Amino acid sequence: MTYARRALQGVTFYRPDLAWKGFTLFTPMAPNPSTTWLIDMQGLLLHRWKLHGWVRMHAVLLPNGNLLYGILTPGGPLPDLPFTGGALIEADWDGNIVWHYNEGLRFAHSGRRLKNGNTLITDTTNDRLIEVTPDKKIVMTSDEWGGGTGNLSDGSHLHYPNEAFELEDGSILLTDRNNDRCIEIDRKGHILWAFEKELEHPHNANALPNGNILIADSDGNRVLEINRNKEIVWSYGDGTIETLWWPRSGIRLENGNTVVTDSKNHRIIEVSPDGKPVWTFQTGHVDRFYITQATQEGTFLIACTAHHQVIEVDRIGNIVWLFRNYRRPAPIYARLTNGFFKEMGGEGTPLHWVVGRRLSEGGGKVIWDTDQKPNPCPGLEFDRPGALFLQQAISVKPGTTYRIGGDIKTVDVKGAACFMVDFFDSYGGSLYRDITLIPAGEYLTGTNDWTHDIFEVRVPPLATYAEFRVSINNSGKVFVRNLMMNLI
Repeated sequence: MTYARRALQGVTFYRPDLAWKGFTLFTPMAPNPSTTWLIDMQGLLLHRWKLHGWVRMHAVLLPNGNLLYGILTPGGPLPDLPFTGGALIEADWDGNIVWHYNEGLRFAHSGRRLKNGNTLITDTTNDRLIEVTPDKKIVMTSDEWGGGTGNLSDGSHLHYPNEAFELEDGSILLTDRNNDRCIEIDRKGHILWAFEKELEHPHNANALPNGNILIADSDGNRVLEINRNKEIVWSYGDGTIETLWWPRSGIRLENGNTVVTDSKNHRIIEVSPDGKPVWTFQTGHVDRFYITQATQEGTFLIACTAHHQVIEVDRIGNIVWLFRNYRRPAPIYARLTNGFFKEMGGEGTPLHWVVGRRLSEGGGKVIWDTDQKPNPCPGLEFDRPGALFLQQAISVKPGTTYRIGGDIKTVDVKGAACFMVDFFDSYGGSLYRDITLIPAGEYLTGTNDWTHDIFEVRVPPLATYAEFRVSINNSGKVFVRNLMMNLI
């Protein structure tokens, strides 16, 4: 564990008269052995749990003092996003497992312990919601709605649900991300309330004490408060990326202010009820803040996904506590290796190459064109929103220039396929705030025979390595051969 007492000069605006002066539990996304930490607001360790595997979901402290968390299913496939996985575990204060569930879960985005002792799970990539008893019986599953079709009362089906909360009356509040809506439902799939006309890929809907709902409208670049008449009674963000860029969450503080996690702008903003920023924290480097929690001492705990760390920030902008325990999942090579695909690796991928699934939403696979001579050519097949990569990490030096490319062929690509090169700093964070800003070759759509595509790129300052990627988004197939990344 690391303690840091240094300023990032990250607070750009502060109104002490308006900002809220307020134990924190967090689980860094780190491989075995993963650990959950309980600290006070000075960063002093109160307790820690050594978890029973690689954590894939944030941990929740239950009223009985036990810990509920998700881990990677032993021997199972790696899930698509951090803090998600195929098994839920409840451990006591001493770390002993007292309950677990891993039956058929593919992407357990959230797990909530209910008042009746059951557990509510959003199994995101399986497009379902389930409720499980302590003895592991499923007493509610959205798969059974609509006569076994999984359809809700309006004929629709859940599509990539991400967060679910039980309300006081027993109904369930759910952000149904790829259906662009927030819904309240009962356990038979009847929609009791819905807000869906003005959302784009929402996250983290929270019921407020006044009965309204606070929603992060992520792709709409806004945070909205909605009343039961489906009226927007408060909002922050005008739709431009300068104000907010992909907000991941909004939380309402006790003084009525709202804290917004402005992910792609790598900043946290506290906003007054009249829409005025009263406090801002922003790093000088690109980072992707995932979620923010306010503490009772007035500090903020921030999950920084790009730099693979958790930081605690005070009102002056000092990082008063930091934890980082990142281990790379794949090596960094001195030069592009096996670009002609003469060697086969495990699980059907070319040797030295890995499949990048962070944006794949659970879909996609590696395919091969075995008719190509002298070597079969690898490719990617994809069938949904999002993006899939075949990638390799290569060491680079700032200021140098590379010629990059190869041969690429597409089949019925509805989005785009291309070569791209993402650059990363020494902490493993991309230097680009959005995938659309990453240097890339020609974007190919539809069906194209073999095309020789070459582009040049200068390594930016702070870069220590690059990821050469074959990329496809939306649906279709892409094949590649004779790849190169040459220093010029």
